[in-house]
Amino acid sequence: MKAIVKLLLILSVLLFSQNGHSEEITECDTKVCKQRFKDFKKYARKDIPQATEVLGTFYYKGYGIEKNHSKARRYFLNSAKYGSPTAQFKLGLMYLNGEGGNVEVKKGINWLEWAAKNDVTAANYFLGLFYIDGKLIDKDYKKGKTYLEAASNEDYHKAQFVLAKYYELEENNQEKAVEYYKKSAYFVEESNLRLISLGIKLPQTDPNLSIERIEVKSESLNDMFDELLAALRYIPAPGKPTGSNVVGMGCRNQDSNCGFIVDPTEIERFIRDMQWQFSDPTLTQAMRPVDL
Repeated sequence: MKAIVKLLLILSVLLFSQNGHSEEITECDTKVCKQRFKDFKKYARKDIPQATEVLGTFYYKGYGIEKNHSKARRYFLNSAKYGSPTAQFKLGLMYLNGEGGNVEVKKGINWLEWAAKNDVTAANYFLGLFYIDGKLIDKDYKKGKTYLEAASNEDYHKAQFVLAKYYELEENNQEKAVEYYKKSAYFVEESNLRLISLGIKLPQTDPNLSIERIEVKSESLNDMFDELLAALRYIPAPGKPTGSNVVGMGCRNQDSNCGFIVDPTEIERFIRDMQWQFSDPTLTQAMRPVDL
């Protein structure tokens, strides 16, 4: 059990913390990186979901192996079936973007819904956008609001901004719009600008107060790899998921070791990595107030 807890703590940093003291996994073709790839592939062959997600990331980034988004998608699928929320989210966006294969909207939305159920706040945000936008899937304002409110309740500030625009433009509810603009104004510049244009000033904050930053002096990437590999030695291969038609539940129905920690920084980094192809539609013209 100690090995399992240690594994989860390592994964929460490794996959792939944006903390300034940690190294980022980037494209690499050195002998060391190639050996790391081989080390993790040994465990990925056993379908250990934490290892398959790492290997998917290696293929996605080109770490120790030539970039191959098709194989990355395949490994993310394997990990997602066993319940990894971050793999479910990444797989959903890859399906929707056609990255590593054909665009498959139904599968993409399905995996985002699984990720949302498994506490990936960004999944609620994207689902809300897609239902309100109505380009990828049928427009459904009720569902869109529900997903965006779920993200907003977790202080996902982009969701608060989109909700503000929705209330202003679609429901003509200025009071509700202002409420959400205020919630996101210190984090989303467009919210602050909109409040200014409406003649609403935000209260000044104490200059001595700042956003809380938790700094962790992490080990080097190689040290973290060593610890993760050491922990993986104690992780038995999980049983098969509960049937090919019931995804995302492989670890839910077993007294097994498939616990996962959702790392918001990893989610945001993946969104950032995809943005050159997958545009975050937060600021689409269709949702922008005409005078903003």
